[in-house]
Amino acid sequence: MAVAPAFDTADTALRSVGRRLVEQRPELKQPLLAARDAYARSYVRTRAIVNAVRYDAPIDPYRLIRVDPAEIEVARETGVPKFRIAGTVVGGDWDRTDSRFEDYDVFRAYARHFEEGVPWEDTEFFDRIVGLLEEGEVKWGCATEAEFRERCERLEELYASIEEHGYKSQEELHAGDVSDPIRSGTRLKTERLKDEIAIHIDRDGDLLFDDGRNRLSIAKVQGLDSVPVRVLQRHERWQAIRDAYVRGDDRVRDCGDHPDLRYLEFGGS
Repeated sequence: MAVAPAFDTADTALRSVGRRLVEQRPELKQPLLAARDAYARSYVRTRAIVNAVRYDAPIDPYRLIRVDPAEIEVARETGVPKFRIAGTVVGGDWDRTDSRFEDYDVFRAYARHFEEGVPWEDTEFFDRIVGLLEEGEVKWGCATEAEFRERCERLEELYASIEEHGYKSQEELHAGDVSDPIRSGTRLKTERLKDEIAIHIDRDGDLLFDDGRNRLSIAKVQGLDSVPVRVLQRHERWQAIRDAYVRGDDRVRDCGDHPDLRYLEFGGS
């Protein structure tokens, strides 16, 4: 998409200027978040318009689909702001990866802590994060081991909240009475979407993890049947299947139970 380089340059500049302003004037944080939210929505809206012309199967970058967390086995983290890749269709071998979500030390820590009663302090995850903090890194707003211990307590609250109230999307949390122990909450929709589990879909329709490791770990450990996720990137071969599905191609009729097709109409009828 031709506008992307200009958008990316503007976003980088906006983030840099924003950080400096907030350091000097903390009261500007919310207005700046609102400005960036509007910018991100414009960026995504431009891509959606292009996609509407290019593809038969509509791509809603903000739609959440429900998937079985057990089916998110492979991980492919991009490490870029989600709005930059939301709704993208990309070819090539980016979807070929051997990284497994259940090999993540954070998932293993959840499993050991909640299933076996192992203290956080006795997990590889805890040791790794404390090591990074001691080297001067800041993780999730934590700069010290004491702050990270407090975050682990909030992770306990998140686990208990999901166990008691069920898994809720950020929109449901925002509209209801259940609070999110690890997020302060925001009225900005794009900002809230950052906290959803985010995935990609590969050429074969398999689900690849990108972000939301705490929530996905909890969903897996608790054995939940389904959770809402946001699809960021699709392989062009998978998008071709989606297009064929809405065109009514009999060769893909049996794919209709896939969570990324379930909300589409076969043949557009």
